[in-house]
Amino acid sequence: MNGPGLALVSLSLLIITSCGGVTTLSPTAPSGAFSQTTAAVALPAAPVPSPGPAPVPAAQTITGVVRSIGAGASPCWADRYPCQIYDFTLSQAGAIEVTLTWEGQPRALMLQLYWAGEGLAHEDIAPRIGPSRISFRRPLMEATGYRLRVVSLEPENTIPFSLTINY
Repeated sequence: MNGPGLALVSLSLLIITSCGGVTTLSPTAPSGAFSQTTAAVALPAAPVPSPGPAPVPAAQTITGVVRSIGAGASPCWADRYPCQIYDFTLSQAGAIEVTLTWEGQPRALMLQLYWAGEGLAHEDIAPRIGPSRISFRRPLMEATGYRLRVVSLEPENTIPFSLTINY
């Protein structure tokens, strides 16, 4: 075989092997090589995976009260401060966003996020001057159980609050 013929055969083999061959192609219309009675073979369509439903964040808004020690609330933080506890589960890894508002002094409440049974994940308190509001977002938390504590730093007062959790 001469040089140009060898190059043509080598290039043809390279194209065929890099393209994976042409065995999966089927004709879409009869050509001159087929008779008019030959039918084209249709290959079954590959199943197209349908995307699952987009995860919808769970949202909870809780209206509650941290009662005073004098009103019978038991201390649940540092054996001195009353609190309300809320447990929830993050079913898949993602963000947790929490907003707490209340009636009273800006530093009357503290908010703590715990991994259930594991330890403190986030703690926040409002600035001394400003609204009675705490808001934070933890962008990537693992799928597991969590506990939120709304802690009263004024154990002698009953403090109504609103807590919103998006996860």
